[in-house]
Amino acid sequence: MVCGGVSFWRSLMQLDLLDEFRLDLHPYVAGEGTRLFDGDPKNYRLDLVSSTEFSNGIVGLHYRRHG
Repeated sequence: MVCGGVSFWRSLMQLDLLDEFRLDLHPYVAGEGTRLFDGDPKNYRLDLVSSTEFSNGIVGLHYRRHG
């Protein structure tokens, strides 16, 4: 398990060190920010394994690398 910011996640993705992603989406609109997945989506294909909606509006997403 790894916790960190976008630049840390991107560096692990570039080194091909991540097999799964567990993301919690909070219902907040910032208007701008840094994208976690930027560039060609074919470079990092993911399959949705599960999603969980919590009563407070947060959605938990579990993705696994395709293939």
